[in-house]
Amino acid sequence: MIRPVLAVAAAALALASCAGDSPAPVAKPSRAPAHAPNAVLLVLDEFPGDSLLGSGGRIDSVRYPNFAALAGDSVWFRNASSSYDSTTKAVPLILDGMRPRPGSSPDRRGHPRSIFDMFARERYRMVASEEGSALCPPSMCEGGLARKPAIIPNLASDRPARFERWLRSIRATTRPTLWMKHLLLPHGPYLYLPSGARTRPGPRDLLPGMNSTPGFHDEFLTRHNEQRYLLQLGFVDRLLGRLVRRLRAEGIYDDTLIVVVADHGISWQSGVETRRWLSASNVQELAPVPFFVKRPGQRRGTVSDSYVRTVDVASTIADVLGLRLGYRDDGGSAFGPAAERRRGLSITARDFSSVIRISGPRWEARRRRVVARRVREYGSGPIGSLFTGIGPNRALVGRRAGALPRAAGRARPATAFAQPGLYADVRRDSGVVPTQIAGDLTGAAAGARRDLAVAVNGRIEAVGRSFYLTGDPIEHFAFNVPEPALREGRNTIVVFEFTAGGRLRPLARD
Repeated sequence: MIRPVLAVAAAALALASCAGDSPAPVAKPSRAPAHAPNAVLLVLDEFPGDSLLGSGGRIDSVRYPNFAALAGDSVWFRNASSSYDSTTKAVPLILDGMRPRPGSSPDRRGHPRSIFDMFARERYRMVASEEGSALCPPSMCEGGLARKPAIIPNLASDRPARFERWLRSIRATTRPTLWMKHLLLPHGPYLYLPSGARTRPGPRDLLPGMNSTPGFHDEFLTRHNEQRYLLQLGFVDRLLGRLVRRLRAEGIYDDTLIVVVADHGISWQSGVETRRWLSASNVQELAPVPFFVKRPGQRRGTVSDSYVRTVDVASTIADVLGLRLGYRDDGGSAFGPAAERRRGLSITARDFSSVIRISGPRWEARRRRVVARRVREYGSGPIGSLFTGIGPNRALVGRRAGALPRAAGRARPATAFAQPGLYADVRRDSGVVPTQIAGDLTGAAAGARRDLAVAVNGRIEAVGRSFYLTGDPIEHFAFNVPEPALREGRNTIVVFEFTAGGRLRPLARD
C-alpha cells in the first residue's frame, strides 16, 4: 500500500512514520504524455537502503537531505529488496528484468534484450554509463560499451569524475532522452567524506587488509569501517543533490521519470568471512536496497510498503511511461497487484544452490534491530554525532587532552603512523583532508590490546581499541575524526593509551 509523505520543512524533508496510518489506495502511474518524458535511472552499488534511516524509521533528513528531498517528491518503496547479491548479475537484472542465471555474462550476449531496446524502439536518445556491465552497445547508447568493463579498476579510480561526465550529458533537448548511470558508490574503498574531500590521496587503505577478511573478525574495526561507509554515503547524498540540481537547472526535473535504486546491500556483522554473500543470517542487511520512483509530473511523495524487488525495475519503468518492454520478463511493475500481494522475500543464493526465504514481518523486525543498533552507535541528525558512539571511554570525546590526568611512566609500545606526512601540511584545496588516523603499536606483549584515544590539535576527537589483523602479529590502531578537527597547515596528532587507573598515557605524536 502507498501512504502520503508529510514535509516537515522546505529545507529538511522527512518522511512521516506510517505506524498507525490507515491504508490508502494504490497510486497508479499515469500514461506517458503526448510529448514523451525523459527518464533517469541511477543504480547505486553496495547500499543497504536502511542506512538512510534515523530514529523513528524515517529517512534522516539532516544527514541525508537530498535522499529525503527526493522521497518528498517520489514514491519511496521502503521494503524494496535485491534479487541477487553480486554486481555482475545484480545490475543486469535491473536493466532487463530477468532473474540471474548461472554462467550468464553481464553483456549483450548474456542479456540480448533490455530496457535499452525498448527506449531505442521509442526513438529515445540514450546516454549510458555502465560500470560493471555492457548491455547497451555503442550503436545504441552514447557512452555504450562493446564489452564489459573491469570493475576493480573502476572502483580504484575516477568514480566521481565519471559521474560528473555523465552529469554534464544531461541537458534539455527536443528529443526525449534516457540517462542511465551505474555509480560504484557507496561501495568501498571508503575514501570520501560528505563534503567530497578524500581521506587519503589514493584508494589503498592506510592499513592493508583492514576492510577485508583479515579484519572482519574484530568488532571495533568493523564498527570503524561502518563509520567510514556512512561518511561515504554522505558523499553519495551530495552527488544525488547535484543530479537533482542539474535537472532543475535544465528545466526538466518536473517532467522527468527518476528511478534511484541499488544492486544489493552489505552486511556489517563481525566474525564473518564475507560481508557480501547472502545468507539466512544476514538477509536483513544484504537484501534491503533504496528504491525511489519519481513519476513525470509528481510533486507529492508517498511511501509504499510493497515488497518490490530489483527485478521489477524494468517493468516499473515501462509501466510508468506507458511503454512495452517487448518481451516477457521475470519482474512486474512496482505499482502492480503482484507486488502488493507479496508477503515476503525469496532470493536466489549466489551459488544458485538454494533460495533464501523469509516472511515480510520477520524481515522487517530484523531490519528494525539493525537500524536501532546503528542509530545507537552513530546517532542521527548532525554529522558530529557519528563520531561519538563507538569505542570505550566515550565521555573523553570533546575534552582538552591537557586537562585530563596523565599516567606516570614511559609508554611501552612504540607507535608508527601510516602516511604521517598527511597531517603535516593539510590543504583543503588539494581535495584531501586526512580524517582517518591509523598506524601500528610495536614493542608490547604479543596479543596485547588497549583502550585508546586520539587528540587532534589538543582536543580528544575519537576513542577506540587496538586490534589485530588475521595473520599479522602487529597491534594496530585506527580512528575517524570530524573534518573540522583538522586545520589548514600543520596539525598535531597524539595517540593516548587509557590506562586501568583512568589516566592517559601518550604513545605517539605526529
